[in-house]
Amino acid sequence: MHEFSTAVNIVEAVKRAAKNYDATKVIGITIQIGKLSMLNHDQLLFGIEIAAKGSVAEGAKVTIEPLATKIRCRECKNESEVPEEGALYDILTSLACSKCQSKDVEIIQGRECIIKDIKAEVGKK
Repeated sequence: MHEFSTAVNIVEAVKRAAKNYDATKVIGITIQIGKLSMLNHDQLLFGIEIAAKGSVAEGAKVTIEPLATKIRCRECKNESEVPEEGALYDILTSLACSKCQSKDVEIIQGRECIIKDIKAEVGKK
């Protein structure tokens, strides 16, 4: 279950950022997650809730934004977004350039888990 270790890493990064800015309370965290990261959103949210207990991040509202999968064609260099309807296996096996239909493509976005934004109270005790 890599969701919990990812949750712990997110909370640790948030706590470091809060400390760097003298934040007394983290009130919101926005995370961008690509479908290809294979992270279950519900499990990740639960893991963050557990990992944040007793810290400056406890009770923070966590928002997850989906991050589109994008590919680059090695033949024509076209970059395009991959439609993400259906099962992950179907998406991965049908990757092709939207311009020239080549299957020689590389994934350039969609595996990430990024802390996009942290909202905090600073200077209040």
